[in-house]
Amino acid sequence: MSKKKKRHPQPAPSARTRSQGATLADEKKQMGKRFKPAARNLLLLNLVFLAVAQLLYNNEMISLAASSLCTILGVILLFVALWIQFGNGPSGDSTPRPPRLK
Repeated sequence: MSKKKKRHPQPAPSARTRSQGATLADEKKQMGKRFKPAARNLLLLNLVFLAVAQLLYNNEMISLAASSLCTILGVILLFVALWIQFGNGPSGDSTPRPPRLK
């Protein structure tokens, strides 16, 4: 008794092309839902910056004015990250563009 592998019939080229096209469309759709790396990194940096500023203020190593300045800078960084993520620039463009006023 010889052991022979069964041959599986290959799908028609058009069916294979359609399935690959559907897979590529799904991947492109998922890429649109992901965070942009620059925005994600800026938000993480902002979170660490605000946490360190709060720890320094709680241990009375910085003044209230310095803590307030750090908080204002953190809010500005938050808005910059949101602008990068949800700005109106083209999706392939790495630099965000301000929204157009009508």
